Amino acid sequence: MTNPHLTFFVELPAAELDALLARPEVIPFLAENGCAVSMGLVDLTPQRAACVRQLEAEGVPTTAWLLLDVAEGYWLNADNTDRARERWLETRAWAEREGLMLQRVGLDIEFPRSESQGVLRNRRRALWSMLRRRRTREQVRGAERAYDELVTEIQASGRSVEAYHFPHLLDERAAGTTLLRRCLGLVDVAVDAEVPMLYATYLGRAGARAYFRDAQCIALGVTGGGVNQNEPEARNHWLTWEALDEDLRAAAAHSNELYVFSLEGCVERGWLPGLAAIRWDEPPPALPARERRRARHRRGLNRLVFRAEPLFDLMVPVR
Repeated sequence: MTNPHLTFFVELPAAELDALLARPEVIPFLAENGCAVSMGLVDLTPQRAACVRQLEAEGVPTTAWLLLDVAEGYWLNADNTDRARERWLETRAWAEREGLMLQRVGLDIEFPRSESQGVLRNRRRALWSMLRRRRTREQVRGAERAYDELVTEIQASGRSVEAYHFPHLLDERAAGTTLLRRCLGLVDVAVDAEVPMLYATYLGRAGARAYFRDAQCIALGVTGGGVNQNEPEARNHWLTWEALDEDLRAAAAHSNELYVFSLEGCVERGWLPGLAAIRWDEPPPALPARERRRARHRRGLNRLVFRAEPLFDLMVPVR
């Protein structure tokens, strides 16, 4: 069995990123294992550019993971299309000025950062609020046209584009509706590589693996770090090493492109040696049949809910 290609997300301010890469085990691990890094561009500073140059000089490909200010939504979505393009132009100019390759660009498509905190604290209330404030179909379609143009523009620079998104978008696509995108402000855009975020932290083990067969690439997590790391609700759900090891081996049976969130979490918890020594040819223990059935049923229920979009439009007026 060929070992899968690993890409690690890293989401740190420049100074903390510099300190992470200065640890003697980090860059050798990435280079010797043929890994890549998807770097969250929370700033565009000379210090960050030096980090990218260091990685690229050691043969570690670096993806420009576009991020915005928190006040602008932080992640890309239907509400900040203009700012998303501006961020790309800023990133391209920064890369040219600093002499960076940045072979790929990552579009992290999620609902606004302010709403994610509400979901962590009270999921049902937050989702009901988003349903009541859902966008029109034309708003979503207009945003998708804008992102299609952005993808074309990025590709014209010689870079490929990948999108990180919620796996439920796969269910909505199958249902042929727009309810999820209208509620969360998501967009469905054609890119070079789709990377659904199949995080057992939030979906459960069986819930995440229920999407493996449909995923071109598979992102796993959460090991720690990230913008929500100081939220007690998030920290309480970080993966154990045993869970990550099993998830990686299960995912490798379906995709050769695996992503891990996050690099800083793996480093801080001392997991790099374990990652280098994974026995990819050993299948993980099977999940209980009851868990697998529940996950399949949940996906079926998702599609039923999405197909009820006309009923929601009739019965639940938009605020």
